[in-house]
Amino acid sequence: MKFKLLVIFSIIVLGVHFNTSAQDEATLSDQYQNMIESSETFEKYKVIPITKVNAFGDILSDSINSLNQKVTSSQNAKSKAERERDEAKSQMNDLNNKLEEAQNAVDEMPFFGMSMTKVTYNVIMWSIVIILLAGLVIVYIMFLNSFRLTRQAKKDKELVDQEIEDLRKRSHDKQVKIKRELQTALNKLEEYKR
Repeated sequence: MKFKLLVIFSIIVLGVHFNTSAQDEATLSDQYQNMIESSETFEKYKVIPITKVNAFGDILSDSINSLNQKVTSSQNAKSKAERERDEAKSQMNDLNNKLEEAQNAVDEMPFFGMSMTKVTYNVIMWSIVIILLAGLVIVYIMFLNSFRLTRQAKKDKELVDQEIEDLRKRSHDKQVKIKRELQTALNKLEEYKR
C-alpha cells in the first residue's frame, strides 16, 4: 500500500515538474504573444508599455541565465566525466603495465646468473636430462659389454687353466711313465751286465 502511494506521488511530482518546464518554455512565447496582442497599435507600429517590456526582459533574462547555468553545469559534468575517463584510462594503462611486468617476472627465471623465460629454461633442462640419460645408457651398455667380456675372459681363463692342468698332468704322467720305462730299461741293463 505504501509502495503504491509512493509510486503515485512520484508520478504526480514528475508530471508537475515536466509540466512546469513546458510552461516556462511556453510561457515565454505565450507572454510574448500576450504582450504583442495586449499592446496598442499606433499606425502600423505596436506600442508596448515599458513595464511589460521590462517584465518580459526580466523573464527572458532569467530564462537565459537558467539555460546558461544548465549549459555550464552540463559542460562541467562533461569535463568531469572526461577527466574521470582519462583517469580511468591512465589507471588501466598503469594496471596493464604492472600486469605485463608481473607476467614477465613470472615467466622469467634466473639460471646460472642469466635471466631466461620458462620455455627456454624447460628446453635447456630437458636437453640436459636427455643428454644425461643418453650418457647413462651408453655407460650402462659399455658396462654390460665389459661385464660380458670379463665373464668370457674368466671362462676362457678357466678353460686355459684346465687345459694347462690337464697338459701338466699328462706331461707328468708321461714323465713318470718315461722314468719308469727308463728305470726298467736301466734295471734290465744292469741285469745284463751282471
